[in-house]
Amino acid sequence: MAGRRKVLSPDHIRALIKEAIGIIEGDHAIQAEAAAEIAALEVANTSSNLEPRPKRSTRT
Repeated sequence: MAGRRKVLSPDHIRALIKEAIGIIEGDHAIQAEAAAEIAALEVANTSSNLEPRPKRSTRT
């Protein structure tokens, strides 16, 4: 996966910031809620990327 950049969605960025605020403030409820949002976003992203890539034609 070298050379590929991972781009985060605005929802993912918001959830990461929310989690960081929960960590900084010591609010475990906010931290846990944000972690759950992040996990759900990652699952949604993974399931949408499961389609196989088209194979390159090989030159002979």
